[in-house]
Amino acid sequence: MKKIRAAIVGYGNIGRYVLDALKEAPDFEIAGIVRRNPDAPQPEELSGYPVVADAMQLDNVEVAILCTPTREVESHARILLAEGINTVDSFDIHTGIADLRATLDPIAKAHGSVAIISAGWDPG
Repeated sequence: MKKIRAAIVGYGNIGRYVLDALKEAPDFEIAGIVRRNPDAPQPEELSGYPVVADAMQLDNVEVAILCTPTREVESHARILLAEGINTVDSFDIHTGIADLRATLDPIAKAHGSVAIISAGWDPG
C-alpha cells in the first residue's frame, strides 16, 4: 500500500495530536514538521522526523495538515495549494468560513489540489 506523505505545519497542541494520529494511521507517512524555529531544541517526540521552517523543504509532501493559529491558515494554504499540495485545516472563525472557501477554492482548482477547510478541532 502506498502511504500518503503528510506534513504537519505548526506544532502546538493540535500539531501534537496530529503527530500521534499520523503515527497510528497505517496509510500515512510523516514527511516532516514545519516550525517557526526549527533550529531550536526540539521535543524528543520529533526526533527521527525532519523539522524545517518551510514545507517546501520537505520531500514529496502530498498533504499539509495546518495546525497553525486560525488567522495564519489562509496564508499557509494559499502557498501550499499553489504548489499542488493538498491542505487540511481547522479554521474556526465561523463567520469567515465562506470567505476562506471563496479564496482557496480557485487556487486549489487552478493547481490540481484540494483544500479541506474547518475540519474540526474547534475547542468550543
